[in-house]
Amino acid sequence: MRILTVSLASLLSVSLLACGDDEHDHDHNADAAPASPDAAGSPDAAPQAQAVSIRFAAEVGGQAFACGTSYPGLGTPPTAYVGTDFRFYVSSVLLTPVGGGAGVPVTLTGYDNQADGLALLDFENNAGACQMGSTATYTTLVGTVPPGSYDGISFVVGVPEDKNHLDYAAAITPLNAPGMHWAWRAGYKFLKIDGAIGAAGFNLHLGSTGCPGADPAAPPTSACTNGNRMSIALTGFDPATDTIVADIAPVLATSNLSVNTPMTAPGCMSFPADPECLPIFPRLGLTYETAVAADQQLFTVR
Repeated sequence: MRILTVSLASLLSVSLLACGDDEHDHDHNADAAPASPDAAGSPDAAPQAQAVSIRFAAEVGGQAFACGTSYPGLGTPPTAYVGTDFRFYVSSVLLTPVGGGAGVPVTLTGYDNQADGLALLDFENNAGACQMGSTATYTTLVGTVPPGSYDGISFVVGVPEDKNHLDYAAAITPLNAPGMHWAWRAGYKFLKIDGAIGAAGFNLHLGSTGCPGADPAAPPTSACTNGNRMSIALTGFDPATDTIVADIAPVLATSNLSVNTPMTAPGCMSFPADPECLPIFPRLGLTYETAVAADQQLFTVR
């Protein structure tokens, strides 16, 4: 097992670099501790934040995701699958200290794809078969944690409830990403992994459903029946060397990608009464109607 450990010298180096952050993302007054009364520059000052980068990768059957690439052998029976989108939101990111204990929050710092504790991991580049996103890709979370050693991570795939029903047209990054919003009442697509099967599509869109209200362009009148947020916990993760891999192939392993129930969305888009969701949700660690949640099959550590 690999463990991230940072020396005092490197911590001081990180704290000096951090002073170049924008004021919006870095509270200098909160980080600074008053000098010891007996000596200026005394080591009594509180430990400074430790920089951390958390890398993600998107794969299809063990191969890197790329727009328009054909991946053979997905589902049952084995079917060729062409990647057309691969994005998901993450929030509530925690690192697990070595030896156990409560997870330590990762403070996400200023970066184009993250704000207010929420980030969008984006592996499509709006080229070729991918036509619903943007040219930029984002594969890494950037932030800080208290100094220490960590060997695990947890996070939520999804937009927090207090941000899930905002006005998309007025939203800021990363909640203004094209193609990642259904409507005010239904909210955001927490996860969007799309593929083409011949001339048809097989899409996986995860989001909240059963959101009450008569007006689809207004927030729901009360909580959605199905939150559909994935809670992920991974052990044996060293932020200094490891990558979190999201591979859609195990999630689709028992799905017939060539068949779609008439009068339902192509693939599984989280809505009730869609048979294509029955084999998929348990593999995301979620319950769907009569299908009981199982161990999630999307994320692993490498």
